[in-house]
Amino acid sequence: ARPNNMGDKRIRIEKSNIDEDMRLKAIEFVIQRCNRSNKFQDVELAKELKKVFDDTFFPTWQCVVGKNFGSDISFEDKHMLYFHFNSTAILLW
Repeated sequence: ARPNNMGDKRIRIEKSNIDEDMRLKAIEFVIQRCNRSNKFQDVELAKELKKVFDDTFFPTWQCVVGKNFGSDISFEDKHMLYFHFNSTAILLW
């Protein structure tokens, strides 16, 4: 895992093939959303992050949030981010 360059120890980047502005947007969104409420549902966070990326960077984005899942995905170059916020995994592509 690589450092997140934001100084927040709750964030751990696992894989990043995404433009820097997109990466920062995703991380900042998750931090702000989770700081507002510690009682978020994984599905709600996934829907909200997908909507932000569809609205900001054009559709169609996919997002999976959870504590225990596997994946095998295809993605457009510079359009995939996999990171953890504490123990919650976020996969965005």
